[in-house]
Amino acid sequence: MTAKLCNLFEPCESPEAPICPLQQESVAHGIWYANEPICRCKKFQDLSWIKKQKKIASLKLAEDDGYFTVSMLNSLQATAITREIKGADPSYLNAESKWLNQGVRKQAPAPQKRRQAKASSREDLQPQLC
Repeated sequence: MTAKLCNLFEPCESPEAPICPLQQESVAHGIWYANEPICRCKKFQDLSWIKKQKKIASLKLAEDDGYFTVSMLNSLQATAITREIKGADPSYLNAESKWLNQGVRKQAPAPQKRRQAKASSREDLQPQLC
């Protein structure tokens, strides 16, 4: 690599942040545990997933609380980041997709269920004709 875009790029490449915004491979496929470093480059601090990393890191989770990917971090709502949050379990195959599917169900009911609930409430409001 000849051109450096960030003065923190070289130190972050190996022992520092496992997910670096300048390395698309790490953004696409990297994993991050809450006790690992986060990118410190000022120009990337407004990225939502870096903000969420910082919030998770402040919780001081243990390494066995699982890992997070950029996709997982992007899917999280800020209000969901509490002491109870757990990342994907590294001992399972497809743990990320399982985590993402569970996370979606926790955040909102399935659209079909909401539609059915609205339809049944409308039926209750309509007068009964005999």
